[in-house]
Amino acid sequence: MKKTVSVNIKGSNFLIEEDAYELLQDYLDRLSDALKNESGSKEIIEDVELRIAELCSEKLSEFKTVVELEDIQDILDTLGDPSMYLDEDAEESTQEKSYEGSSSKSGDRRLFRDTENAVIGGVCQGIANFMNVDVVVVRAIFVVILLFAGFGFPLYVILWIIVPKTKSTIDRLRMKGRPITVESVREEVESAAEKIKDQSNSFASNLRENENAKRRLTSAGRVIAIVAGIILIMWGLSWLVMFLIFIIGGLQFIPILSEDGMVSVTELGQLVLASPDDVALAWFGVLLGGFSIILFLLLLGTSLIFKLKNRWTKLTLGILFIGTLVGGITCAYLGFKAGVDVTLKGEVEKEVTTLYTDELTLLPELNATATKNGFNVKSNGRNGFMKISEKEIQMYGIEILYRESSDSLFHISQNFSARAKSNSKGVKRAERIEHDLRMVGDSLYLDTDYHFPREDKIRDQRVLIIIDIPEGGKVLANGREITFSDTEDEDCEDCDEKEEKRKTRRQRMYGRYYGDGDYENHYRHW
Repeated sequence: MKKTVSVNIKGSNFLIEEDAYELLQDYLDRLSDALKNESGSKEIIEDVELRIAELCSEKLSEFKTVVELEDIQDILDTLGDPSMYLDEDAEESTQEKSYEGSSSKSGDRRLFRDTENAVIGGVCQGIANFMNVDVVVVRAIFVVILLFAGFGFPLYVILWIIVPKTKSTIDRLRMKGRPITVESVREEVESAAEKIKDQSNSFASNLRENENAKRRLTSAGRVIAIVAGIILIMWGLSWLVMFLIFIIGGLQFIPILSEDGMVSVTELGQLVLASPDDVALAWFGVLLGGFSIILFLLLLGTSLIFKLKNRWTKLTLGILFIGTLVGGITCAYLGFKAGVDVTLKGEVEKEVTTLYTDELTLLPELNATATKNGFNVKSNGRNGFMKISEKEIQMYGIEILYRESSDSLFHISQNFSARAKSNSKGVKRAERIEHDLRMVGDSLYLDTDYHFPREDKIRDQRVLIIIDIPEGGKVLANGREITFSDTEDEDCEDCDEKEEKRKTRRQRMYGRYYGDGDYENHYRHW
């Protein structure tokens, strides 16, 4: 419990804690003593009082009506300690002209943020003062670095954090590299007093002429803050609901079939991430980042609505932001680690059969299942793009490549491919892919699915059937005819030109069987 006093500072009434009032009165007394021999000292002191009134007004809000000791200490630190002027005057009395010889020498130049002339944080103005260059040049350099190098903004933020701001006249003199003498201090004080006077006059004028406008602006600002807070809270609640349903609930909603239905998030992580330990680490990153961002949004929205600006609110928001950052970095690292495991492609190929015929028929083979009533089930639940069991992964859909044969025979080959962090591991994964096809007369029966061990994970495993078609031969696939016709120009007399034209008309044709037996044909020029 503290005693308060009512004080009128240049026409404005304030409630100030008693110890804060005593500190303020002592400051004004010392300032009067420091400037008693200066011309215009009365005007300077009045301007300082006006500035104190303005700074006190900024410390107050709807929920804070008393100026505390900490507020006065902060205001006085901003204005500077008058005792240093007294010290300089005392020294001048014993060394009347000793400063005249040093006035032209540069002092101890130090880097400060010049917040009085700042646009944002005073970094550019401080660097300009330190290097004795135009501030426009420094700001232009930061803009160029931001646009073309990309680290201008982080560099500015780092300097904003580590470079101290000017807190007194001595700091301002050291920032400019000027010697700390009575004359230089007096000049700086007079310059500061001039600036304070202008600001105080403007402040007083605004208080008298724009009081109603200020109230309207404050009310509008509160409305905007409340609306923004409500939006943030609603956003956070929606994220919380989705997070609880799809992540914490562990629902099987991913459209991949397994023995128990659809695949859960954990099962998918086991098939995509590099190791089982990565799955646990991924859960840590998701939970930490997810809950942190949700609580951050809720707390930020609440603070905007109820104007919570205390230290604990800021500390909690900072901790939640760091939690979100750590969770995001963890998930990004695991994604990068899984991406390394699909860097290189391993590929194997073998010829499975040759055939001498004029027409080859392709027939998709669906593993029909018989029921007790004599019906055969044709779909086998192949609406998804893969199926996962305890030991293997079954994928649906194979691609077919049609090429011109080098002889009079049909050549049929299987090409398997998979990805890994090295070519040798990719080849081993490709070799473990299993796919069945069989010839019955002139018909080629093709399974539209293939499978591989679950331990190989999902690494872009693919099956490509290569069919080399001889001249005059054709392939029938789902009622569509695929053939390579000789399109030579009979009027061409130059054999070399004839061969070149034939090559330019060559083309590769591709087909694809999907898991349900549907067929699609497309062409690519070769």
